Amino acid sequence: MNKKTKLTTRIKKYFLDFLMLFLAVFMGFYAENLRDKYADKTKEKEYIKSMIEDVKADKKNLQVTIINNEHRKIHLDSLSQLCFDYKIENNDAIKLYKKYPVVLNRPDFFHSTELTIQQLKNAGGMRLIQNKKAVNAILQYDFKNKKVKNQQKYYENYQNNTINLGLNIFNYQKTRELFLLYQKRSIEEIEISDFKLLNKNTLVLTKFGNTVSMYSGIVNYYTILLKDMDKQADSLLITLLKEYELKE
Repeated sequence: MNKKTKLTTRIKKYFLDFLMLFLAVFMGFYAENLRDKYADKTKEKEYIKSMIEDVKADKKNLQVTIINNEHRKIHLDSLSQLCFDYKIENNDAIKLYKKYPVVLNRPDFFHSTELTIQQLKNAGGMRLIQNKKAVNAILQYDFKNKKVKNQQKYYENYQNNTINLGLNIFNYQKTRELFLLYQKRSIEEIEISDFKLLNKNTLVLTKFGNTVSMYSGIVNYYTILLKDMDKQADSLLITLLKEYELKE
């Protein structure tokens, strides 16, 4: 075998060795990529299932919160009307005292189950959600939740304003007494003559009635946002179940 033939043979051997090494490395990367994709798909489905459970929990909380705020609005409207129609001779003071606790009751706020969506945001998990329809539905739902949270600030502000105005009209000691009687269901113990307003001025009562009415409007808009979010929750559930072929 001459030198030229030996060199050609050696080159071929080196080339084949390089090709085999390249293929081995390539197949290793390819196998690793497949494993990563499979792991990502598994994580994606786990996130989606967790998201579905969170939204189902949200829907239960939303429905309760909507009902509570609808009741609150009714009582606030009654209170504001009583302020506008107040007459000393009709013993309207006790009627106002009976409605006033709705102003003092803690706000009926909705608190979303945000564990999954926070994980998706903070850990970069949103990149795992490859389905565009699912991503859009999740982001729209999160946007609705932010609007609800934002409205809660106005809710608290108007409640505080109403409470502050009420301090000039209602005797808090009597309000507390009324609370205790309600808890004991001893309403018959109430002496109407004991429940007197600190200020019976028509302008003061009208101003208070206006503030209560504005507070009622804020509560009403908050309820509308809750209902919008409830609809978006339905839409999100339908999208996730359909796109990932899951059963409810």
